[in-house]
Amino acid sequence: IKMNIRRETGGKQERGLNVSKYKSSLIRASHVALIVGLSCAAATAAYAQDAAVKDKQPHKTSKDAQTGADAGSPVEVIVTGVLAATKAKDANASYSVLNQDDIDRFTPISADDMLRDLPGTVVETNDGVARNEVFTRGMTAGTGSNTSGYFWTTILEDGLPVIPFKFGGFQDGYFYRADISTSRVESVRGGSSATAITTSVGATFNYLSGKIRPGASIQTRFGFEGEDSHLSWKQVDGYYGWLNKSGDFGLSASGFFRTSTGQVDPGYDLNHGGQFKLNVYKSYDTASGGHGTLTGTYKHLDDTNAELTAFSQPAYGYGGNPENVAGFGRDVDLFLNGGDAQMPDYRDPGYHSLDAQGGFNYKQDAAWLKWDYSTAGRWSFSAAGKAQTSSIRGQGYKANSVVSLSSNLAVRDNMGLNVNNLDRTPGYYEFYDAGGTLVAKVANNVGGSQLGVDYHTGAACPKVTSATAAGRCVVYNTLPNNTLDMGGGEVTGSGAPYQTVTLPAGGTDQDLVLTTRIEDSWRQSRDMMFNFGANYTGDTFRLNMGVYAAHSNQQYFQWGAGNGVSAYANGAVENLNVQYVTQSGTRYQLTNEGGWGGLGGGLFTTAFQYAVISELSPYIGASWTPNDHWDFNASIKESMYRAKTYSETYDRRNAAAASLGNGGLDGNPLTVYDNVYFVDNPTKNIHAQRKLSVTDWTASVGYNFTSAQKVYYRYTSAFQPAMGVINRYSTTATLTRPLGPTASMKGHEIAYLFDFHNLNGQVTWFYSDWGLNDYPTAIDADNVSTYLLPSNFNRYFTRGVEAWAKWKITRNLMWNSSITFNNGKNQQIYTWLNTGANGVGAADDVLRIDSGVMPRTPRWTLSNTVSYRYHDYTLNLRHRWMDRRKMYTDPKDTRYLPAQDNLDASIQYEGFKNTRITLDVRNVLDGTYVSAYDTVFTGLPTGIQKYDIYNQLPDSMILLKRNAPRSFWLTIKHDF
Repeated sequence: IKMNIRRETGGKQERGLNVSKYKSSLIRASHVALIVGLSCAAATAAYAQDAAVKDKQPHKTSKDAQTGADAGSPVEVIVTGVLAATKAKDANASYSVLNQDDIDRFTPISADDMLRDLPGTVVETNDGVARNEVFTRGMTAGTGSNTSGYFWTTILEDGLPVIPFKFGGFQDGYFYRADISTSRVESVRGGSSATAITTSVGATFNYLSGKIRPGASIQTRFGFEGEDSHLSWKQVDGYYGWLNKSGDFGLSASGFFRTSTGQVDPGYDLNHGGQFKLNVYKSYDTASGGHGTLTGTYKHLDDTNAELTAFSQPAYGYGGNPENVAGFGRDVDLFLNGGDAQMPDYRDPGYHSLDAQGGFNYKQDAAWLKWDYSTAGRWSFSAAGKAQTSSIRGQGYKANSVVSLSSNLAVRDNMGLNVNNLDRTPGYYEFYDAGGTLVAKVANNVGGSQLGVDYHTGAACPKVTSATAAGRCVVYNTLPNNTLDMGGGEVTGSGAPYQTVTLPAGGTDQDLVLTTRIEDSWRQSRDMMFNFGANYTGDTFRLNMGVYAAHSNQQYFQWGAGNGVSAYANGAVENLNVQYVTQSGTRYQLTNEGGWGGLGGGLFTTAFQYAVISELSPYIGASWTPNDHWDFNASIKESMYRAKTYSETYDRRNAAAASLGNGGLDGNPLTVYDNVYFVDNPTKNIHAQRKLSVTDWTASVGYNFTSAQKVYYRYTSAFQPAMGVINRYSTTATLTRPLGPTASMKGHEIAYLFDFHNLNGQVTWFYSDWGLNDYPTAIDADNVSTYLLPSNFNRYFTRGVEAWAKWKITRNLMWNSSITFNNGKNQQIYTWLNTGANGVGAADDVLRIDSGVMPRTPRWTLSNTVSYRYHDYTLNLRHRWMDRRKMYTDPKDTRYLPAQDNLDASIQYEGFKNTRITLDVRNVLDGTYVSAYDTVFTGLPTGIQKYDIYNQLPDSMILLKRNAPRSFWLTIKHDF
């Protein structure tokens, strides 16, 4: 098998493998990595610039430009998960391909959204453009939030990792945006993916750019979203390309700009930003008969996206058909209005600005250069280098919990009064809106006082004789939903000590407000990657060897962010100005001008973390085809990691925090919002240095019955390398943790591939025995220091079948299908329980080991797309269905997410020259399903579990996330 694919242009042979080049003046390369590596990355540009130079027509065929094979056919060439560009049939890999036609049929809301049609893959796209979760073959552990959504999988951009090292809230999916230049997506699940790309024992998704073509394109896209179908999404993509007459040199530029208010339309853009790319291509021949290609790319991404799962819709009932809360529609708008603030810098003098509407701003400046060269003999070589800076500025507003105005959580605990005991002086809490109007007032009685009249009953508030336990009653409330009831009640715990409590604790069901918080963070990684590979092709065998290396300098700053109290209403969420007025008339300001209190502490620990991480991974692979029936291949990779980390933790309160005379950061004791703040804890300034080496290997044997049918078996033993290093060593207890490996997997695959002219596909049976190393910590009896619990190795297995097929039924009728059956089990899941009265200390730690149904994994997932072409029209119908899923590991928790059922339709018109118009309707039937839900009650007492509420208060309020309603998308593309 030749590594390079040739074509004839003007009587001159050109070789089609891309190699890319770029430069970025914005990147400060403070360190240089000696790097050589993965052939997959170097071999990536399978779509190099070998298209016909004069071809300016829109893409109208499903034939692969290189091979002439139907896209997805086993005879086409893939570059993902293999050590060199290889015919898919010879790779012995569980692969799938989305070509340009597949991508164009429907409007992808995000790059993650494209993956939902691939077998073996589950995607949770609740968060929209970014911050989604992707896992394969039931490997859910570690992916349980949008901050770790790509734990087992890796995204490649033109064959190179989007980021080389992940950590919490810093995933590769955050920095890739599919645009007009994306022409193909290749997926390899399990198997050879473990040795071909780092951090990818689950799956590799490779997004490939299209070849440079002369001419230009412009594409506009409009989306009408939400229950009121308002114009939300507005996007423009552009492309320009140039090739010289001989076709051996070319340039292109592409990019997009997009704004979106979102399906809820909060009145400001939830998504705004864009990206542009520059590409340079050069092919050449040498005097010795060799030939090569160079490709350089520069990318600039600057995109801001909201975290859509920061809040959920309130409803009543845990059953299959929850009842909406009055005033909260399906597209509930709980995005914060206003809330700008000045936040303290802690380590540095002064403050910095914080915008609660700011969202998460993702930036990446990346440049990469690829080179590919084939000699006139049997050797070929490939190399790639990449340098980049990636950053996230997080100003993410989050809804915390729904509570009563009279509860501890509304003001006392939220605003730090549990530290300075201000409300042990009789007085009133007063709540003002942004215009300065008093909207609510709560009497606070303590030490024998009896202030105020309960506005519900008209009776005097109860007299409170205790000097240490205050009693609060609402005396005035014009906030929305002041009669809304949480539907609480008596609950008996199923866990020790089996206590019975009344929920909500510490207050009444009514006079509800929303407690809010804001993430104030900065994450950055400056990376360099480089690789080199050499191929030798014999008559019946091929050898591939090389080395990959990466080096990253990471920073993670998490400032103590503010806590707020907000009106709880659909579309009317803004932090309230909260004041405390003592009986004697002294007025204390509990929040700043943005409605934020507790600026220095609260729900986020203030931390400043740094890490320097290096990887060096030599590898070797071989394949042998002794005859027309048998083939064998194997590869092994030794990965060596070195990491240095430094962490500063600010979790010690300032010494004067408990004094009402404390002036805090601004010196004014009456501005309470900045009086309680964290200072550096020298005992938690942690240095760590660690090394790790792991060996991944895989081997397969294949048997070809005919040129159209084949079976293969593959075995893989692999480790998920060190991940989240920057977060790992933050306390003295965690210093005993090794660098990793974080997880391990041993897997088996048996697959059948077929290619019957108009029908091709693959059926793969898989079994994966995998586990996650857990090094948990706990709070010691002093309620401050931490200690390391015994390490756990949580074990799981998943087994099932994944299959896909592409069938050209007639010349104009196509059917694409993917199906996954998964039967996953938890084998040993370790949970440490503290059953003591204080909930701290090692003396009463109890280990619970669970087993049972794999959480969050559907047994069945199906995706079917039918396309019919009639003259200039093409009609596409897509149906997706996902089985119900268990929510949590605990076998006593019997909650399930219901099945998902969705139908999309689109129609494409190409009757105008060089123009395509697409009308896409997502969720045609406007079906509704619940994709996530949770109890509204938080801070549960010891022994009370969430499933106790589910079982005993089935009609109480819940917080849920529903799928998006019917939406309409109009896309117009014109080629010049």
